[in-house]
Amino acid sequence: MTKTELKKKYSAVMLKADQASGRREAMDLYKEARSIKKKLSGDEHEGPLA
Repeated sequence: MTKTELKKKYSAVMLKADQASGRREAMDLYKEARSIKKKLSGDEHEGPLA
């Protein structure tokens, strides 16, 4: 997927998460959005390197 497709999918998932009816559903969608965000960031590291 290209970066623009990933950005569109990320925003769609975040919109669904905002409209989710339950906590479990919202958390599943946030996890999916996080995985998309990781794909967008590429090789950037989130934590400290040892």
